[in-house]
Formats: sequence, C-alpha cells, structure tokens
Amino acid sequence: MRMTLTQQLVTIGMVILGTVLTRFIPFLVFPAGKPTPRYIQYLGKVLPAAVFGLLVVYCLRNVDLFAGSHGIPE
Repeated sequence: MRMTLTQQLVTIGMVILGTVLTRFIPFLVFPAGKPTPRYIQYLGKVLPAAVFGLLVVYCLRNVDLFAGSHGIPE
C-alpha cells in the first residue's frame, strides 16, 4: 500500500515536530536560571547504568550458558 502525497507530508511534518519538541522541551521545562530538580539529577546518574544492564539482559536472554559454545555464536 502506497502513501499519498498528503500522507507523506503529514508524516514528515509529524516527525519534524516530534524531533523539535524533544529537543526544546527540556530547555523550556528546566530554564538556565533555575536549579535542576534533584530527581532529574538522580535519574541522570542512575539511568545510564540501568539502560546498559537492561541491554545486556535483553541480548543474553536466549543464551544457554550450559551449552557447549556458551553463547559465543549468538
């Protein structure tokens, strides 16, 4: 199924709008003169390690550690 020109333009516009909003909303919500809330600082410290841990678990979820290759070919 092909998209019409109008559907393509609306899709491109929505992608642009989503990108612009996610870029500028943090600057509007947390202006330069105000201190950053403590929970945002906490999330900035904790989330990177949590994301890496989640990715490792997700990547190794189907690996059988008791098999002969120990997950190397996967």
